[in-house]
Amino acid sequence: MQDGRKLGVLLALAVSAYGAPAGAVESFARTPQEEALCSTYVYGAGAKDVGNRRDWQHMHHYCDCIRFRYRAIRTMGDKAEFRYNLESAIGGCDYVLKHTTRAFSMRPKVHVDKGRALKLMGDRTLAAQEFSTAIEIDPTEVNAFVELSLLQEDRGKKAEARETIARGLQHNPDAALLQKRYLELGGKKPFPEPIARVEPAPEKKAVEPDVPEPQGLPPVDPVIQVDAAPERQGKSSEEEQAGPPDAASAGRSCRFCPPEEIHRRWVESFKSTQEKKPE
Repeated sequence: MQDGRKLGVLLALAVSAYGAPAGAVESFARTPQEEALCSTYVYGAGAKDVGNRRDWQHMHHYCDCIRFRYRAIRTMGDKAEFRYNLESAIGGCDYVLKHTTRAFSMRPKVHVDKGRALKLMGDRTLAAQEFSTAIEIDPTEVNAFVELSLLQEDRGKKAEARETIARGLQHNPDAALLQKRYLELGGKKPFPEPIARVEPAPEKKAVEPDVPEPQGLPPVDPVIQVDAAPERQGKSSEEEQAGPPDAASAGRSCRFCPPEEIHRRWVESFKSTQEKKPE
């Protein structure tokens, strides 16, 4: 069942559930009918959402937004009660918008229902802003396109209303509610082409250069600092296992060390007055 039809059914149930005469002051507490309404429309809408629990803890105020708007529809004959109910509805939506994060998935729906309450109050400009905000946040919010187009049509801007629905169909090509509305506004089949959805490209991992791991060597040049290097008191276990060097590596005790004869000459060169250079 589409959201629009579901709302219609819920609204009919809510309106028929109340029998209080005009002018009577109703309790702020939820009635059993309102409790069922909120369970279906408010909490049921996000049943699959595992979003921020801190955001969800404020959703009982969204329930107030919904139920007091329905109370306002019932009490249109009593101006004072009608206005009180609408102000309570708008206040409930404002509370949710103020206390939830911008990434909260239910915010577009809250904007739509705040816009509906503002429309009932007669503030169509602010209502249109709420519907537009909902579309901007989530272009898959079908009811936002429908509500905005209704306002535009009421202002005599039928072509603009049809364009709004066409934009909605581009984002929601299978939405029966938008298709019906498009035809009502004079649109013709085929329906507007849907916008191609481009999947985000996978992030490329930075390739780190293949740098050999340090082998425990000192961070200074061994040639320059050779006179300050302490003499080795013995061979390491690796050297003992390696045995005598072969012909290819004869005279080198490590990767960066010079042959022993040159090493000895460098040491003597640094200790001498440097009058004679090594051969």
